[in-house]
Amino acid sequence: MIAALLLVWNFAQLWRETNSHAANARGVKAFAQKKYEDSVRAFGDAQSIAPSPQRAFNLGTAQVAAGQREAGSATLSKAMADARLREATLFNRGNSALASNAYDSAIRDFTEALKLQPADGSAKRNLEIALVRKTQQQRQQGGSHQQQKGNSPQPQPQQPQQAPDQQQQGDANIEALLRSVQQQEQEELQRMHRPKGERLHVGW
Repeated sequence: MIAALLLVWNFAQLWRETNSHAANARGVKAFAQKKYEDSVRAFGDAQSIAPSPQRAFNLGTAQVAAGQREAGSATLSKAMADARLREATLFNRGNSALASNAYDSAIRDFTEALKLQPADGSAKRNLEIALVRKTQQQRQQGGSHQQQKGNSPQPQPQQPQQAPDQQQQGDANIEALLRSVQQQEQEELQRMHRPKGERLHVGW
């Protein structure tokens, strides 16, 4: 009786592993072909059959690529359980936040990713972009807030005046960086860490 139960359990385990592996492979193939909705379905199947941090990483990455950024970020968080996936997860989640203009979240994720992988040039660049865009957003909000107050502006502390050439150079640097941002937004999916294939473990 015990032997029969063990045989049934082993068969069920093998079925789950085989089917989740096949679904994951379909997801990787669909993602490579830029069929992101198909990859979401396939990775979702793999995760529902046999959940794991790696499958959560793949599903979350595909969701972000398919434009489901909020769901993708939540799914990616489940991949944090595996320390080996933490840096790639933070990077992809940071990209999702950056694309959604959630600059505080992007800054936090890229900073944490760099703590784990200080040599990651893409994370450094994306962190810089998030910081600049947050600064620009704050300036715009400050300007609109000032306009809402009408002709009675509150006294502001005196700011040191920049020399005209310094200000022009700073504005030029920001414009160049923002042009780079626009180009990088078009290449967002190429910058993301890709979903991962996996080996099928069969036997003892």
